[in-house]
Formats: sequence, structure tokens, C-alpha cells
Amino acid sequence: MTIDEAIHLESYDKQWADRFSDEHQTLIREIGPYTAATEHFGSTSVPGMTAKPIIDILVGVENTQHANEIIPKLTAMGYEDLGEAGIPGRLYLRKRGRYAYNVHIVSYRGDMWNHNIMIREYLRAHAVEAERYSEIKRRIVTQGTRTLLQYSNEKHAYVEQLLARAKAWMNGRTS
Repeated sequence: MTIDEAIHLESYDKQWADRFSDEHQTLIREIGPYTAATEHFGSTSVPGMTAKPIIDILVGVENTQHANEIIPKLTAMGYEDLGEAGIPGRLYLRKRGRYAYNVHIVSYRGDMWNHNIMIREYLRAHAVEAERYSEIKRRIVTQGTRTLLQYSNEKHAYVEQLLARAKAWMNGRTS
């Protein structure tokens, strides 16, 4: 079992929101009592963005012990448990089939939760930024990147800059 996998990009598909909604309903039935919140995040959650056609789902837990209850339920649903997968504080599970899903279990309202939601909201509010990010991702793939880990590494610096802009935007909105 390895986290690395082949990747490709697709233009935005409005059905991504429906796929999230369908999986979200299933997740709520199965793991709802153990979660504080569940959100669609990542590029498939931003209208107009180019993305890997994988629905990323952020699962926030108040108590990390709840992950012990959640993981067996997700594996019974066909998710593959990849542990922290190189990111301390995040548990990563994926399901591949007709549609592809990633579940990221993190501390609700912790840094990982907040940063991912900030970036999503920033990109939703700034179409020019979403297009710039889409172009960077397309360029990375056009230049020959075909695997998840390489793709993630290639865009890491940009994502850090994007997070800084999202934080500044959120601070400006809330102060």
C-alpha cells in the first residue's frame, strides 16, 4: 500500500458538488456521531477550477479518540487507511471506484482544518486566483508530472503563498 498514485487533471465538473453531497450523506449516517463537521474542500470544491477528479472531504473531530471509531467504519465502506501519509496530525483515507474520494480526518478548528477552509473560501471569492492556481496545476502536469507525490511537491510553494494570501484576506474580512 502506497500513497503515491497516477494523477490527471480535468476541467471543473459541476457534478463534483453532487458527488460530495452523496458521499457526505453516507458519511453522516456512518460516522456522524463521531464528527464535529464535514466539509468539501480542495479544488473540486471551487467552481471553475481545474482539478484531479477526486473529491476531498475534510472530517473534523473534537477528540482524536473518535478517529479510532471512524476508521473501521470507513474501511468497511471501502476506504483504504493510509495513516498520516506524511502529514502529522492528519489521517488520510482514500476510496477509488466509479468515483474517487479522499477523507482527511483532522482536529476540528485546528490549523489544518482552518487553513484548508480558508484556502477554499479565498479561491471561491477570487476567481482570478482560482484560475491562476488552475494554470499552475496544468503547467505542472504539462511538464510531465504524473504522480501524486511529485505533483504535490511541485505545487507546495505556491500553496504556501496561497495560504498566506488567504490568511491576509480572512484577517481583513474579520477585523
